[in-house]
Amino acid sequence: MDIKGFAKGKRANYFEFAFLSTVFTVGITGAAILPFYVYLFGAGIFWEFLGIIVCLIFVWSYEAYKLMRYARKNTEIISLPGYFKYRFKDPGEYLRLLAATEVLTLSVVIISVLLKEVGIIVEKILGMQAQNVAFVIMIIVSLYLGWFGINALIRSAPVKGVLMLGIIVVIVIYTFVTVGSRQLVRNIMLTDITGSVSEYVNILYHDGRMLFAEDYISLISLGLLASGMPFLLSSFFISRNSRLISVSKQISVYFMIIFFVAAACMGGISRGYLYPVKITRSMSDYFKLFYERLAESGPSGGFMAGLLLILIILAFVTAIEGSLHVIVTVLFNDIIMGGKLIRIKEERERLYLFCVTFVMGMMCFVISQCLGDISINVLVIFLATLGCSVAPTVLMSLVWKRMNKYGCMAGLVTGLLSVPFLKFAHLFGHSGQKVSLCDILGVNSVVPSMFVSFMIIIVVSLITPKPDEAVIDEFNDIEHRITN
Repeated sequence: MDIKGFAKGKRANYFEFAFLSTVFTVGITGAAILPFYVYLFGAGIFWEFLGIIVCLIFVWSYEAYKLMRYARKNTEIISLPGYFKYRFKDPGEYLRLLAATEVLTLSVVIISVLLKEVGIIVEKILGMQAQNVAFVIMIIVSLYLGWFGINALIRSAPVKGVLMLGIIVVIVIYTFVTVGSRQLVRNIMLTDITGSVSEYVNILYHDGRMLFAEDYISLISLGLLASGMPFLLSSFFISRNSRLISVSKQISVYFMIIFFVAAACMGGISRGYLYPVKITRSMSDYFKLFYERLAESGPSGGFMAGLLLILIILAFVTAIEGSLHVIVTVLFNDIIMGGKLIRIKEERERLYLFCVTFVMGMMCFVISQCLGDISINVLVIFLATLGCSVAPTVLMSLVWKRMNKYGCMAGLVTGLLSVPFLKFAHLFGHSGQKVSLCDILGVNSVVPSMFVSFMIIIVVSLITPKPDEAVIDEFNDIEHRITN
């Protein structure tokens, strides 16, 4: 297996291709974060996942076709850094290495945070050492991904997606029937949600208060980050024709909507099901409480508790394996081979790929054990940093032919720096204290960071030389073929 086989695999059918990137997206966000957030904040959090759905419809409907067309024109494109190099006809390796280093670094941190969190959850549920849990998960993922490449993810994606959805539906039905609708509503009202039942279930209500304009912006904008996930965008390099994308898009969107609705129901019902336990803001404590309450309700409840544990592990594993695939592809193809660090004989490429996958997996495990106290918010911050760096850069490269490699590099760097700067740099005076720009605006860092990235890409591209005619001609050709 060469690097192209590792990254693109054999041809996938409509069902497999639709689920490949969809399961990666809904796994950690839909099966873990969404139920916890609905339980914690109320139904208003669903605006965030509406943003994900709208964003992914746009990506599938517009960006997917153009990324596929570029990959068909140059079959060597298997990663986003490779796409940037080809799109702007960069004769050197600086753009490619910059993009690769950024994607690699952030993806390693994301996997490490995921490993840390899933280890803590399983430790609280089963009493196993979190370190051992994380080690076993990383060993298994590294071994099968290193040997089979993306084929392992393609073939298993439909099974994982249907299994996770099935588990969520079964748990929802079980908890609803066990407690009863009247008692569930009564329990919800006895928690710290104020007002009427209609206010709690109303999508305008969030975290005990009505939503304001800035809340809508913050919640929906978090969904925009899905358009900057490297595994999602790289999966379109696998597609072979427009029909594969068109049919897969419909499967993906319908499944995602059903999945998110089911997961939101599980989160909402769990609030009433866990009463009178006080609401916790820890994801690991939430799943521990949920698991224990199910396990205490008899043999059938014990079975449901086992299903919940499977759901949690699958949710984290789908995100880990997708991110690890990106790490290995970028490191091996764009840094080691692209940077000509070592010469690899073709017959030994499979061995090198396996070793790189295993070593990177173990590195992520070691980093995860070096992390101190973390929360799910840490993961969201790094996802925001990656999304705000990749999403504006890829989108502008597909819609604006005047963009050049300098604008591309500026967009990548700006997105990387703007999220932490706008969120944590307390430079403005407000009510007698120093606060960040995001605090003044009352929104998260996603919208201002993406806006800054777009502006920097435009400014830098305009003040630097125009792209070569070959670049513009190819852009027009891609646009023309897509239109027709």
